[in-house]
Amino acid sequence: MVEIPGGIYDLGFNGKGFCYDNELPEHKVYLQSYKIDTTLVTNGDFIEFIEDGGYNDYGYWLSDGWDFIKENSLDAPLYWVYTKNGEYNQNISNNNYDSGTGRTKWIKKDFRGIHEINKGEPVVNISYYEADAYARWAGKRLPTEAEWEKAACWNDALRRKTLYPWGDRRPQPKYANLLESYLWGPSTVGSYPEGRSYYGCYQMIGDVWEWTSSEYVLYPGFKPKFSEYTDKWAVNQKVLRGGCFATPSSQIRNSYRNYFKPHERILFSGFRCALNN
Repeated sequence: MVEIPGGIYDLGFNGKGFCYDNELPEHKVYLQSYKIDTTLVTNGDFIEFIEDGGYNDYGYWLSDGWDFIKENSLDAPLYWVYTKNGEYNQNISNNNYDSGTGRTKWIKKDFRGIHEINKGEPVVNISYYEADAYARWAGKRLPTEAEWEKAACWNDALRRKTLYPWGDRRPQPKYANLLESYLWGPSTVGSYPEGRSYYGCYQMIGDVWEWTSSEYVLYPGFKPKFSEYTDKWAVNQKVLRGGCFATPSSQIRNSYRNYFKPHERILFSGFRCALNN
């Protein structure tokens, strides 16, 4: 983890180019000092949570999240199967997971096909509830969107925000795994050292959309550009930041806000954790 100093921070887009209306207006927020993971939570990290009984201990779960996983018999991320013979069967239940039963490995299905899980890749296909439960299990929490944005774009040497974690240069494959990389999945954590933020955080743009703890609300003074769109979605959703491997480079920047309902387990969603100082 890396420590991020607190203080007044200007949240939102402040550039001269294109942005979506929900990135505006830039406004001041106050942050306490905090720590944030320099890398995304991996499949290997999440397997430790599963093997430690994380899906069976209500103490880690929000009430709605506990109801959600129990009503749907969830015990692993979407499309994960623990199997002995290497055959993928989406109907296999992992509820009786036991590393001593003779089953041999976790496999999953994604855009790249059916394959053994790479423990070094960021975990995906998880809901906000699962990300939050993991963070509690790890003794941490999810960052707010303001905490995430400051860790991604504040450059203390320049005394200003930058458009991307690495600076103001447009995205290139050496900086981030976006749509134009054509990888169709997330890269191993710690990749793209040239794309690190000033504070040393890896892969804050591209690879996976990152859940934050913030409710999706419109910024103070918001003025819609499309009366039939943006403000209609600002209820019962959580903010995600950073883009993913399927995000076009022309759309992404540090201030870009995505949002999904907390139970949705999209292929592109992962997370990193934060901690109070």
